[in-house]
Amino acid sequence: MSLKKTIGTILKRILPFKYYKIIANGGIIVPSYYKTIIEDAERYLDYSLEESPEKDILLMRKYAHIIDKGLHRQDIEPGHSKSYYKLLKEKVEKLKQTPFASDPTIQWAQNKIEYYERLQTTPQSFLPLQGKTELPPINYEQLSELIKQRRSNRFFQEVNLSDETVNRLSILVNWAANSCNKQPIQLFITNIPSKASECLKCCKGGTGFSAFIPSFWVFAADSRGYVWPSEIHLPAIDTSLGAQNVFLAAQTLGITGTILSWAQKDKEEEATLRTLLNIPKEFIIVFCAVMGYASHNYLPPQRKDTK
Repeated sequence: MSLKKTIGTILKRILPFKYYKIIANGGIIVPSYYKTIIEDAERYLDYSLEESPEKDILLMRKYAHIIDKGLHRQDIEPGHSKSYYKLLKEKVEKLKQTPFASDPTIQWAQNKIEYYERLQTTPQSFLPLQGKTELPPINYEQLSELIKQRRSNRFFQEVNLSDETVNRLSILVNWAANSCNKQPIQLFITNIPSKASECLKCCKGGTGFSAFIPSFWVFAADSRGYVWPSEIHLPAIDTSLGAQNVFLAAQTLGITGTILSWAQKDKEEEATLRTLLNIPKEFIIVFCAVMGYASHNYLPPQRKDTK
């Protein structure tokens, strides 16, 4: 053992761990603000390393996505992605014995397994997968106008959002692009105005709102779908893409959504919000939003020149 390693071993034994880490990292002291970010990242990574059916179904979708990409290639050949094929089969069989057995993505994954096996046995007759080319139901000008009409309003009519409306909007969240089709986004919502107001108090940016808060939404991601430290930013990316679907769809129903950052939260605020909406510890809260029918529209801020 080298002298450096010997000294490190001795210091690790005799020093409290937090002081040993400072020395081991070259005397770098991490400010408390960054420590919170690091602790959160490490906590969610620990959840992602635990075995569970919830983790299995997220990874099953990932493996099926990898196989699916190959099956769509025009230059497809047998013999590729065998390791992912085996992992996918294992996950599908395992999940059939869990509460997720009826999840429609399991049947989708099973279909990919069958196509993959067909490619291996009869490659000469296999045709790469290909969907129909369809014209979009709206044109560019209509979509552009919808995007520009979206507002973040903070004053609402005293009109409740129905559960049916919430369900219609919630369905769209996982239709957005997301990393490896894991579909990790989960919404936690209350349509009870009094409870929505309590939830809003947990957000430091929740100021300037009307007294009546129709609906409070938490946009979260299941940490068990992200098993590598390099994926640290993916929960925010995946969730944001899905949220945009919700906000644009809400606009077509006359509903406005105002996003509230969760970046400045403290431990007490997080604990309170998780209790109010029964949010499991494995779900990363990415941001929150208030939804409702605006009493009046805010004026849009000028957008920068993109040239």
